[in-house]
Amino acid sequence: MIDPVNMQNVVTRAPEVARVQRVQEGALSAQGQVFAQELARQAQQVEETVASSPQAQRSKWREKKREKERGEKARASSPQEVEVQPPENRRDSGEPGHLIDTTA
Repeated sequence: MIDPVNMQNVVTRAPEVARVQRVQEGALSAQGQVFAQELARQAQQVEETVASSPQAQRSKWREKKREKERGEKARASSPQEVEVQPPENRRDSGEPGHLIDTTA
């Protein structure tokens, strides 16, 4: 049994204990909200970084290939890239189509 002195302490501290419990419950709900926000942020981040579909990847690959071809055509047509060798430095491999006569 509880003696009267201890009972008096319990009764006087009951409102204080109730307030502490409310604060703790509030802290738990705040932590839950922060956790839910963090999960939502991570889910959005994952959604943004998910690998794209194979069709989109093929489209990107085709675009890169086109850009590469455009770059090669531009490089080949620029006068800075074309080497002109004097006739004595030219090598004839003997195969048709590999030697261009530029002396004419």
